[in-house]
Amino acid sequence: MYEQFFGLAEKPFSIQPDPSFLYWGRTHRLAYAMLEYGVLNYAGISVITGEVGCGKTTLIHRLLDQLSDTHTVALLSNIQEGRGDLLSWVLMGFGQPFTEGNHVALFSQLQSFFISEYAKGKRVVLIIDEAQNLSMDMLEELRLLSNINAGKDQLLQLILVGQPELKDVLNRPELVQLSQRIGSDFHLTPLSRDEVHSYIETRLSIAGCRRRVFTERAIDQIAEQSRGVPRVINIIADTALVYAFSAEDLVVGVETIRSVVRDKKAYGVFGIAANEPSVPPIASNEDREDGPDAFVAEQGRSERLPGPSRGGDGYDGYAPAATPEERRAGVRADVRARLMPATNDLSAPEAFAPSAPAYEPDYEPHAYEAPAGRSEPHRPAAFAAAPESASPQPASPPVTGVVVIGVDPRVSPEASLRSVGEGRAAVFVPMAPMNDAAAEARKAGAEIVESGKGLVTGGRAKNAGYRQLKKLVPDIDYVQFIEAGAALDPDWLTAAENFMQRRPEVAVIDGRMRNGKGELLSFPTLAEQRLRDAAGEIVTVVGAGAFVRADAFEAAGGFRGDLLSCEMDDLCIRQRRRGSHIWRLEADMAVNAQRVRRGWWARSILRGFDNAYAMSLHGGPPERHGVARTFSAILWGLVLPILILASAGLGALVASRLAPMMQAPLVAAGVLAAGAGLYALKILASLLARGPFRMASWGEAFGAVLGRFPEALGVLRFWFGGDRPAR
Repeated sequence: MYEQFFGLAEKPFSIQPDPSFLYWGRTHRLAYAMLEYGVLNYAGISVITGEVGCGKTTLIHRLLDQLSDTHTVALLSNIQEGRGDLLSWVLMGFGQPFTEGNHVALFSQLQSFFISEYAKGKRVVLIIDEAQNLSMDMLEELRLLSNINAGKDQLLQLILVGQPELKDVLNRPELVQLSQRIGSDFHLTPLSRDEVHSYIETRLSIAGCRRRVFTERAIDQIAEQSRGVPRVINIIADTALVYAFSAEDLVVGVETIRSVVRDKKAYGVFGIAANEPSVPPIASNEDREDGPDAFVAEQGRSERLPGPSRGGDGYDGYAPAATPEERRAGVRADVRARLMPATNDLSAPEAFAPSAPAYEPDYEPHAYEAPAGRSEPHRPAAFAAAPESASPQPASPPVTGVVVIGVDPRVSPEASLRSVGEGRAAVFVPMAPMNDAAAEARKAGAEIVESGKGLVTGGRAKNAGYRQLKKLVPDIDYVQFIEAGAALDPDWLTAAENFMQRRPEVAVIDGRMRNGKGELLSFPTLAEQRLRDAAGEIVTVVGAGAFVRADAFEAAGGFRGDLLSCEMDDLCIRQRRRGSHIWRLEADMAVNAQRVRRGWWARSILRGFDNAYAMSLHGGPPERHGVARTFSAILWGLVLPILILASAGLGALVASRLAPMMQAPLVAAGVLAAGAGLYALKILASLLARGPFRMASWGEAFGAVLGRFPEALGVLRFWFGGDRPAR
């Protein structure tokens, strides 16, 4: 209805559970980590609870998308007491024929089915949505089903998903045997005010939007009225887009949201918010007591565990309330670092997170190897009590791999691969047929991604490299992307690992780049030079070299494979929208020792094309990425020259008509000289700022100003549908 008006490829705020639109909020990431933890470690029972509309079903559908053919899965959503026998429901869910009647026969048939699937090497997973509707007898029967095993292996993994009442049911004394078998659990909470902003912008971006649609005040109003519940956000936002479309408003303002809420309350059957809400009003991350990574849903484990410990590890009494630091450490260290993969397909990077419909499916499934001797699931420290005598285990060292991208066949990857050092996996990805470069990479000990005729785009090449790296090292923590010809600084990877371990909220970092003479790389304009030299938090990293946190990379969906360029910029901006941070360290990352440089004119055209392309991707607020550089190129490389030439011609014409004694060529020459003087002043200002006594400054100053002409050609090339110049 309104998609074309707002420049959308599809509706961004459907209330149907769609994993491709899943927003990875703080608690959603943690909840999904617990689901993965349960499946990877063969937890007998996993439990996910949350308020109505918080995204539980969407997480389950996301999990279903990730499970491979090594799992046999049934999803049941309509089980209630009085609507049939539980065993009949379960057999129906697994597609097994059955006849009503003998309970013993149904149990025997189901047991035989579990055993047959186990013999095929498959894990059986039963997911029950709306599990708060299960009766006590049904829950007890599920416990009996979970008893079916083959030696040390459980034949059924059970995932219960429900509303907050499910927690109360599972904590009843008569279900203590069931609750003690829960290997992983989590409670979803509504989004914070900051997350509501990111949620709306993310869904619009996935739907193809390339500009700001909702004002800041409008989103604040949505956050307040929805109380951070995603389903309610979708209803308000979708209706607001309809209202704005009807009024032909290109931007949805706060008054539109107020009209939606007022009309919903007055005329609709849907209540925006109850008088006595079951969830508290939302606050920004800064207002939370424990910060953005706290488990606000739990309010301490001792408060929500009135019965025996759920760990199933023999601990009695209450699980102690975890401090914020312990909770963060529990999720980041235990759920991810200690989470050793099992034989499944769960972490295939094909669809790490919601990605736009135009994204290329660049990932292929792969299987993990189960760690030797693992028969019982480990329980994260933040979710289980530990005996007082237990001593803390030393943290395992981080695992980092390197992906080297081959862009130019004339550039050897050997220097890049040698700089990786011993003990780290390295992958070489040629973007075009490069037989000699691939042979050199093999001699250097790297795995080669066979690309056939080439991977065409940088995003697709980097994704392919990550996929290969993940197959080599399934439990990888960090990945360094770099182009062939750039040699990593010997201390860079260690410094980057140490920083990322201290700053878990940072997703991508880079460092200083130097040329073969040891000098810092220079950039065309002073503004860009200052931006690239600045240390601390940044918007995007420089070029194709970056050090990336693996789980954040997967959660963001990896690189977009359909982009002609700017894939690293796009990844950084999407990470920032998800609440992650991008950082530059005051440390040397790499030296471009072997680099085939294009001519100045060709480089400038490419730069102009890329700036215009970046503006088309993320030129809207708040990023406005590439806007200033694009319009600067158009101003100095196209508009001013046209104005100067037009003024010279007009001056000559006026002089010939009104002042015959004045020679028209002299007038035209004077105007042209004034225009040239304007550019000379700009060159002089750039030279003085760069340092006039530095020889390289002269070339940089002239190149920065005169480069605007080919940059403008590159912008026009993009605007008029031309192909991107070769890398």
